[in-house]
Amino acid sequence: MTKLPEPIHQRLRDEFALAAAKVAGSRTVAAKNYYFSAFFGETARLLNVYWDSDLAFVWAVTQTVSNGIGTRAAQAAGEFPLGGFPDEYLQALDEISAEIAASFEKSEIDSTRLYAALARASALAFVTTGNGAYLFEKGFAKL
Repeated sequence: MTKLPEPIHQRLRDEFALAAAKVAGSRTVAAKNYYFSAFFGETARLLNVYWDSDLAFVWAVTQTVSNGIGTRAAQAAGEFPLGGFPDEYLQALDEISAEIAASFEKSEIDSTRLYAALARASALAFVTTGNGAYLFEKGFAKL
């Protein structure tokens, strides 16, 4: 990952730390997802003033996760065959949020940590789909 200008990095560090804390402190799927949206929302705002393809990657993955959670939550509220939202999904969302935030803590972004968190986020996005939920329920897909 390229080194971001300090004001951009600092803003992401601060916003991501707050978002991760809010995700962890929330008790409902809707609240967790609302605060998680800060990861792609803040990234999108900063992409308007500073372009970086790695930030676009953060935006894409975190937005996909949020959309998947929203869709799964809406299905769970209706007559979705699996019922509610598995606790493992919410635990993973808390951990992913913390890892994304932690990757921005120092003056240099910890790319290895960030990419690992985004890979895990991609797995979470997948298990919110019908096929992914089925594979997760079978024990095949892992978070």
